[in-house]
Amino acid sequence: MPFVVVVYIPPSANADAACDVLLSAVSRLQTQHPDALLLISGDFNHASPSSSLPKFTQYVTCHTRDNKTLDLFYANTKEAYHSLPLPPLGRADHNLVHLLPVYKTLVHRQPAVTRTVKKWSEEAEEALKDCFNTTLWDVFSDAHGEDISTVSPTACLTDYT
Repeated sequence: MPFVVVVYIPPSANADAACDVLLSAVSRLQTQHPDALLLISGDFNHASPSSSLPKFTQYVTCHTRDNKTLDLFYANTKEAYHSLPLPPLGRADHNLVHLLPVYKTLVHRQPAVTRTVKKWSEEAEEALKDCFNTTLWDVFSDAHGEDISTVSPTACLTDYT
């Protein structure tokens, strides 16, 4: 189950205090759901939570406002995304970021396997059905009872044609 944390740290906020609040919320989620995908995105302005989140990867590598990267995207997975800059939306002062997934599913990572399945002819199917219909199954079980550890019942069954 994925969790998305959206962050806005105003320019006037104390960066260290904001990072502490974020770390507290993230730690609580990781404790409650240790195997969950956790995504953190938002406008961090002057705060940099990279040191607070050492096990997270920051994926935005392009500038989001002028020559600065203020909008960040963290995930608790490695090598999952590649970022590309897009123009701002409307009159926004931040560029958009297009995150492209890098992860390849297991189906795409493994080569295709071709298997050949032999289909029985109708004559072969009928011969097998006839063989089972005419078999006296009691001959196999009555002679040896419940003891299948001896060689003779196994040999008898495997040699039967």
